[in-house]
Amino acid sequence: MNASRHPLSRWAFALGLVTAPVTFGLFVLAACIGASASGWGYALGGVLLSLGLLTKPWRTRRGLSRAGLGLIVAVAAVRLAVADGPRVHTEQLPVPGTRYLNRLVDERDGTLVAAYVLLRARRLPASDAAGFLPALESAFERLAREEGPVATPAIATWLGLQSPESFDAVVITPEHPSPDTAVVMLHGFAGNFTVYCWQLAQAARAISATTVCPSVGPSGAWWTADGARTLERTLAWLKGQGIRRVYLAGLSNGAMGAHVLSSRVASSGIELRGLVLISGAERRASVPAVPVLLVQGTRDTMMPARLARDVAARLGKRATWFEVDSGHFAFLDRHAACEEAIRAWLLRQEGRASR
Repeated sequence: MNASRHPLSRWAFALGLVTAPVTFGLFVLAACIGASASGWGYALGGVLLSLGLLTKPWRTRRGLSRAGLGLIVAVAAVRLAVADGPRVHTEQLPVPGTRYLNRLVDERDGTLVAAYVLLRARRLPASDAAGFLPALESAFERLAREEGPVATPAIATWLGLQSPESFDAVVITPEHPSPDTAVVMLHGFAGNFTVYCWQLAQAARAISATTVCPSVGPSGAWWTADGARTLERTLAWLKGQGIRRVYLAGLSNGAMGAHVLSSRVASSGIELRGLVLISGAERRASVPAVPVLLVQGTRDTMMPARLARDVAARLGKRATWFEVDSGHFAFLDRHAACEEAIRAWLLRQEGRASR
């Protein structure tokens, strides 16, 4: 029988017709975003696989398909082996474990694709989105340069796998970690991203604190029952690690969540040392009995600066206000200034604690 007329050959050709638009589209996207090495590997492997499926001579088809599939498998194997290190680690809680799924794709690739789509669809206000993409690319470059490949909880989040019974947390350990102090950061809308957690960890290193960033769903609704339970179980896990003191931080929706849930920390048996609210706050939340740092972009229209100023005014002497000329993504495009403000504030709190 002619190989080209074999039923399997026809099925392979039909499959190629389906996969080709997807894989060639991903290849174009990889070029547009300046994909990571693994992103290019997946894209090239997909193109070779699709070309192989569409090619009629059986030997050529088999060779191209095997090469494409082999490249995809090789990239996945390398990421599974190396994309989770001792300093930047993704832990599955409350029962310790690992979701290998989170290692498969570089966070840079998926995040930049989503950012491009949001900007093209004009889903982000222009005043907030100015400089967003270059700042995001720069953040991923810094992360890759210092830490190499890392895992991302965003994959499991968008697959709906996060729940209080089983959630991912990014755990970032400084060179000489404090045995009893941690910073817990609650993520914002769109999910938990290692790059944001890592940026906060740069400031937390000043007090030798371990940084822990748990995950809820894509909406970042920490003020819900699931959000509260996720925070409680994160704190319980930290207590089991010997942590006695925490600073609770949040970004955007996570800042609102941290503000609302700050009273829950005391019930965990861990001392709350202060709050760090970045690009968000909740005016209706009760006044916390700890120092609060508010980091805000002047031109933020998604979480308006005037709301955070109202919160700062209500907090009085407990509040430290830090404002930069930016929009909602100030933590990205003014990262150096924001990190320095958080670092200095943490050092001041620790100085007061040691008196």
